[in-house]
Amino acid sequence: MADRRDMLALGILGAAALFAPSSGGFAAEDCEAVGSALLDKYVAAVNAHDTSRFGEITAENYIQHSGRSPNGLAAQIENFRGIFGRMPDVQAKVEDRIIAGDKVVARMSFTATHTQPLQGIAPTGRRFTLRTIDIWRVENGKFAEHWDVVDALGLQKQLRGE
Repeated sequence: MADRRDMLALGILGAAALFAPSSGGFAAEDCEAVGSALLDKYVAAVNAHDTSRFGEITAENYIQHSGRSPNGLAAQIENFRGIFGRMPDVQAKVEDRIIAGDKVVARMSFTATHTQPLQGIAPTGRRFTLRTIDIWRVENGKFAEHWDVVDALGLQKQLRGE
């Protein structure tokens, strides 16, 4: 009988620990605030073309799942330096944001003028908008991983004037 009571007590304690708020972690509101602030800092850095701010928002061991650029903070800085070189007037805008747990999801638009060769298309001088859906995982107050979907076909149609 004592074994059953011990097991029941252990089960109750385990369930209480599982569902109790964590004192060492963030409340849901805190996670949302951190994620939202990171996204705002990212957009501000992109719009200012300031890669020196990337260390404040991107983890050193950042994982880029898109396959278009290598992993790591240094690789992201180089990637964006290239973007700023190819699109000197690029500006980012968050169209929608969803923040849940350690994930930040944003429907983004990047608007620029086609002044450099892009996706094999010679400069046209046309304004264009590249649309993306980005998902970041936040760890220790910084973006640690990134996945995205890019509307490359929509971009190509704009650059070709279709």
